[in-house]
Amino acid sequence: MRYHSGRMVLATLLNVCLLRANPQDLPASNALVGLALAAHFLANVLTGLDEANVENALIAGAMDTLLLVALTHTGLMLRNLRERTRQTLVALAGAGALLAVAAWAVVTATGMVTQQAWIVWLPFLFWFLAVYGHILRHAFNVTLGVGLLLATGYVLLSLMVTGPFLLADAPPD
Repeated sequence: MRYHSGRMVLATLLNVCLLRANPQDLPASNALVGLALAAHFLANVLTGLDEANVENALIAGAMDTLLLVALTHTGLMLRNLRERTRQTLVALAGAGALLAVAAWAVVTATGMVTQQAWIVWLPFLFWFLAVYGHILRHAFNVTLGVGLLLATGYVLLSLMVTGPFLLADAPPD
């Protein structure tokens, strides 16, 4: 991928986060899927380190990334929309990584302690749900309401799967 096209992909992902672009606006590239999933994993690890030790943050990041791939691939396969998998994964993983890093940066910049960080995370959660709902609406050819329900279901399932690792112990101060 050329540098210029990398900037275009990043610009498109930013526009997805602003609800101005759709997953179908992204290239269907295996390499891009790999980069987006790696970014998603690393963003999850970074944000997980606020709550857990390195090992648990790595496990939670890997489990959430695998969950994203499994649910997306299975859902699109069941709807006979398998050809949309790569673009949808790039959109979900890439936008998720951008939003997670943005939220982490704001929490870090404000210097809020863990017990108060939810005040900063909450608006990002709503933004995340809106972006994922937007992506899923286009990927699955459903209404925005259904897309938002799917996004909420993913977040709840992700919390159930990763929560035990993230809440097992706090990182050392």
